[in-house]
Amino acid sequence: MLKTYGIVGHPLTRNLTPAILNAAFSHFNIQPDFKTFEIDPNNSENLANFTYETDLKLIGGFGVADPFKVEIMTYVDHYDPLAKIIGSVNTVVNENSKLIGYNTESIGALQALTEKTHVPGKRVLVMGAGAAGRGIAYSLKEFGAEVFIFNRTLEHAEALAKEFDLTAIEHRQIEQENFDIIINATPVGAFPERNNALLSQDQIPSHAVVMDLVLNPLRTQLLKDAEAVGALTIGGERMLLHSAIRQFELWFGLDAPVDLMEEAMYEALEL
Repeated sequence: MLKTYGIVGHPLTRNLTPAILNAAFSHFNIQPDFKTFEIDPNNSENLANFTYETDLKLIGGFGVADPFKVEIMTYVDHYDPLAKIIGSVNTVVNENSKLIGYNTESIGALQALTEKTHVPGKRVLVMGAGAAGRGIAYSLKEFGAEVFIFNRTLEHAEALAKEFDLTAIEHRQIEQENFDIIINATPVGAFPERNNALLSQDQIPSHAVVMDLVLNPLRTQLLKDAEAVGALTIGGERMLLHSAIRQFELWFGLDAPVDLMEEAMYEALEL
């Protein structure tokens, strides 16, 4: 019997993952198409019911979007060590009626960075101590980078720094550190406050690589300011693409058709 795959979250109207993964499904003639499972987050039983019915609905795996990436960990049977350390899951595999949780976003962020720069040994500023910032900071540290954490609530940055043996930093110190890589893992700069940024131009070194995980707009104020000083920039869609590639490989054990998935993503962005 045909298994179903999709993504759970709310809202999913602007989510690019279905377009990216349907390109891979079409390439391998996988039926049915990748679906969206919109779940109302105001009823605490909705996510639980969805996970309990995965076998009944022949769901072989699913992606997890906001706001369920932490809550889903309550309902999976196991999760891999990286997801446990990070504290969030964005990919679930139904393996013999056991739900296994993974985090592919931190891997996606690393892949996006390595498209533009060599990461080991670099001084990296991660802005944000939430789930996204945690995952990226941990993965960068494991990959050999020297990682600094900034958060608007300093205590949160200090707690994360202590947990992962990183360095917490205050806003006034950022400019003097001359970072090689800067990553915004916060919602600052997202629609509708698209003119906002955590850094000013004089805090961005011209030699830096600047990545912003915000997807709407893709060209955030932070990235505009980085371009203005000559820095290289990476939009949030690159992490999303590489995260989806890893999701597909976890579900099917096949080499993902990367070029087709990338093409589909940028076509969706133009709509």
